Amino acid sequence: MIEHVFEQLVGSGPLEEAPFDEAAFEGVVPDPEPWSRCQPSGWLGLDLDGRTAEPGRLDDAELIEAIAGFDHLSSWAAARQARLLAEFARRRPAIDDQSGPRRSETPSRYSEFAADEVGLALCLSRTIAADRLYTGAMLTAELPATLAAWEQGTIDTAKVRAIVEAAVLLTGAEQRAALERRVLPRAGEQTLSQLRAALRRGVLVLDPHGAEARHREARKDRRVVVGPDAEGMASLWALLSAPDATASYQRLCQLARALGAEDPRGMDARRADLLVDLLTGRRCAAAATPDQDAPVDACCPSDDCDCPPPGDCPPPGDCPPPGDCPGGDGTSDPVGDDGPPGEGSPPDEGSPPDEGSPPDEGSLPDEGSRGTGGRRCSSGPGAGKPLVHVIVPITMLMGLDDQPGELVGHGPIPAALAREIASGGTWRRLLTDPQSGTLLDYGRTTYTPPAALADHVRARDLYCRSPICNQRAATADLDHTIPYPDGPTSDDNLYAGCRHDHRAKTHAPGWHVDQHPDGTITWTTPTGHTYTSRPHDYRLEPGPDPPDPPDPPGHNSGPGSGTDPDPPPPF
Repeated sequence: MIEHVFEQLVGSGPLEEAPFDEAAFEGVVPDPEPWSRCQPSGWLGLDLDGRTAEPGRLDDAELIEAIAGFDHLSSWAAARQARLLAEFARRRPAIDDQSGPRRSETPSRYSEFAADEVGLALCLSRTIAADRLYTGAMLTAELPATLAAWEQGTIDTAKVRAIVEAAVLLTGAEQRAALERRVLPRAGEQTLSQLRAALRRGVLVLDPHGAEARHREARKDRRVVVGPDAEGMASLWALLSAPDATASYQRLCQLARALGAEDPRGMDARRADLLVDLLTGRRCAAAATPDQDAPVDACCPSDDCDCPPPGDCPPPGDCPPPGDCPGGDGTSDPVGDDGPPGEGSPPDEGSPPDEGSPPDEGSLPDEGSRGTGGRRCSSGPGAGKPLVHVIVPITMLMGLDDQPGELVGHGPIPAALAREIASGGTWRRLLTDPQSGTLLDYGRTTYTPPAALADHVRARDLYCRSPICNQRAATADLDHTIPYPDGPTSDDNLYAGCRHDHRAKTHAPGWHVDQHPDGTITWTTPTGHTYTSRPHDYRLEPGPDPPDPPDPPGHNSGPGSGTDPDPPPPF
């Protein structure tokens, strides 16, 4: 019977004579989905395992897809493990010394020895194992959307940890769920540092008063610590308020650039040596400034310098075309802190205030005096204020709300701290689009037209426009999207790009940048993958819903008032 069926299918002729109709199979077997778009699962793991066994046989685009696929797969596996850890924590309830084992009311309450079991199985310390247990329990109980995004490969383990750490700062499941709703839609396309900034901003918006209290407590813990290192080295580490740390670092950058191109040391070594000289009294901060001592053609010796001086060009062989050379035509120069005000000095890309050093902490309530140990260089050349950019909404500055500020180069800061910095800053007006949040105009009264155009671009972009770079626009190059003179020197053909990304776009084969009318920039890599950078969003952050207004005086909702809040059912 089977033989007759076979004859009917293939005919009576030899099997090899039957022609293969390729057209009949067109569209029957679809092209495989790119690995980066596949739902992570064990099947994806099998496919990746089989098709990437010999990496040398994959082209560049397939390598990128495989790398992304494995990253999604690892997130999926970690999320599935987190579910198991949460179940394990549930099965190890906290132990009460009087009544023995008891069930926990919150996901974090489990036996202190549960972490030992996990740690032994995975060769982890107790601390790390306990952190994994807590993360799994927190995700399953209060952050289910984060866990789902993790399991789908949208976000990785580091981003999940950042979300959990931020959620712990908030009180109550409602606030944590609100934070999750704020950050998850864009978390997959952000770098870890960008997500952390969004989380800090979200915590400040959802709990402004708690954020201010936490900042004051953290400020009390400021300190300087010295510790041993290898090869006869040691580390000097300081925990400071964000404005103080930023201002101190910018001042070291100014002094390091002033040493000139002849100094053979890299910028890191210069900053380290200058710090020692300043603290030990061998040098006064007013002894040298970029304005005085830096040669006009000073050039940083390597790419580790993120604060190039005016007129700076990369080393020979790395310089962009003449029209795009930083400082070459007066319009695409790197932003520096160098020139005197009104003569090529760095712009203030922030809204009021954007420039100025923070006031002494001694002026704050409940803060002790700093003392007067050592002479401050408060006069003479080089004693100017370090450049600190802070963006604050005018409504917060007027005390109408507690919107967080933005310390450029650091991220969101509490409203009280932003107001403190505002008290001693120089203000600039920024006009923004209320719908998109992008910059429309930059208030200015002192700069010549070329400088004003540069001011506008720097204020619009705020950071390097690479989607994964957070270098400030104030220390980045201004690059022509379409090289000059083919492209105009205008705001829609200029963007802020750090030296590394500038060189990649200009010299690295296969890289391409497109600037669109809405302000977005598309970066195309040599494999053909595209990534989008959006301009800074200046819109106000939506705050929590206002509480219900209190009852007016004399209002009585008790028995006999005629407004019983809980009337009996109609039966």
